[in-house]
Amino acid sequence: MSKERARRRAQERARRSAPRPKHDPAPPPQTKRSAPKRTAKQQRQRNRLILVGGLWLIANTLIWVFTDTWNARWLGLTVTTIAVPLIVWLVWDPERRTGL
Repeated sequence: MSKERARRRAQERARRSAPRPKHDPAPPPQTKRSAPKRTAKQQRQRNRLILVGGLWLIANTLIWVFTDTWNARWLGLTVTTIAVPLIVWLVWDPERRTGL
């Protein structure tokens, strides 16, 4: 028992006193973590969010171009903020759970 402890302590001292390289070597390839993969549900949610954002931006750009008054622009912004996510939620059903 004491010989084993003495051997472990000697190895620990040798490891501590060993000269260190000036720069850390690159970690071995086995220890590198790969990027986490998205699940199918996460990918659908991301696609839906991108679609809502894109449609909202397009709709507001069209409103900005075709209207002249600030009241119309604010009204269009308000309506599209409510309507675009609602339309995407009602129309897009990738799981085909509803018969809309």
